[in-house]
Amino acid sequence: MTQIFLSKRVKEIEQKWQKPLIVLFKQWHWNNNLMHKEIALKVGVSRPTITRWFHQFKIPTQSCFRFTNLNLLNTGPRKTPPAKPKIKREFPWKYNKEFFNKWSNEMAYVLGFICSDGYVYRNPRGSNYLGFISTDKEIIEKIKKTLNSNHKIGFKDKSAQNKNWKKSYVLQIGGKQLVNKLKEFGIVQNKSLTIKFPDVPKKYIGAFVRGYFDGDGCAHFKQYFKKDRNKFNWVFTTDFTSGSKKFLIGLWKNVKTYTKGGYLNKKNGGYTLVFSRHDSVALFRLMYNNVSSKLFLERKYNTFLKAFRVLKYNIAGVA
Repeated sequence: MTQIFLSKRVKEIEQKWQKPLIVLFKQWHWNNNLMHKEIALKVGVSRPTITRWFHQFKIPTQSCFRFTNLNLLNTGPRKTPPAKPKIKREFPWKYNKEFFNKWSNEMAYVLGFICSDGYVYRNPRGSNYLGFISTDKEIIEKIKKTLNSNHKIGFKDKSAQNKNWKKSYVLQIGGKQLVNKLKEFGIVQNKSLTIKFPDVPKKYIGAFVRGYFDGDGCAHFKQYFKKDRNKFNWVFTTDFTSGSKKFLIGLWKNVKTYTKGGYLNKKNGGYTLVFSRHDSVALFRLMYNNVSSKLFLERKYNTFLKAFRVLKYNIAGVA
C-alpha cells in the first residue's frame, strides 16, 4: 500500500484537488454519487485504474444499478442515445445447401465423385466439411460451378515427399447440413474401406457411374506385343478401383443390365473391377448418353474417343 501513496500520479491529483485521494474518492463516490468511470474522467485516468485504487484504499463501492447522473437520464422523457444496431454481416462463402436433397444428373454425378475422390470430416472444434480432391483442376472447377460455390480452390504439392505424387487441387466446403445429408448415402469420415454402393435410382446410374469413373476410374488403351502372333495388339479396358470390395460389387450389380462380363482383382491393398473391350463400349454409352452439360473429365472421355477411332468402332453421336 505504501507504493500507491508514493505514486507520482496520485500526488499530482492530491495537489490539484488539495485533498488526500482517499477523501476525494469517498466524497465523489458516496456524497456526489459518481460512478468509477465518472471519477476516471474527472482525474484523467482509466476506469480500471480507479477501480484498482478503490480496492487498494479499501473504499467500499456502491451497486452498479443505483441511480446516478448518467442513468437518471433514462427515467424521464429525455433518453440517452440508443446503442447503434449491430450490423449483421453476410457469410462470405456460398453454395447450394439443398443440392443433395433432390436427384438429378448433376447431383448423381457429384455424389459418384464424392464416393471416389471426395471426403467428409469433422475437425476438433466440431466444424463439418465436404471436400473434393483431384490432380485435374478442370473437374474441380466444374464441380464448384455445379454446386454454385464461391469457395477458393486450394493447391497441394507433395512432390518433395515423393516424386511420383502429382500436384492436386482441393475444393473444401464447410456445412453441417451438407455433411449430414451425405450420411444418408453412406458418405462418412474415413469411408475408403467401408463405403457401400448407395441406392441410386436407375434413371441416374449413368451419371453416378461417370462421376465415380472420373475419380477412381480409368480407360486403358495401349498396345502390347503378342509373342505367339509376333505382332502388336491393342488392349482396351475400363477399370474402377476402390478400397471397399462391397462398393465395387454393388457397382458391378448395377451395370450388369448393360454389360456382359467384368472381373474383380485384388491389388495394392484395394480392389479393381475390370471390363473388357466390348463392355467398355457399353459403359461409354451408359456414362455419356445424353450428357447435356460438360460435367465430365475430358481427358478420360477423349481416351474412349481415341480407342473408337483406332479400332474403327461406329459409336452413334461420337465424332
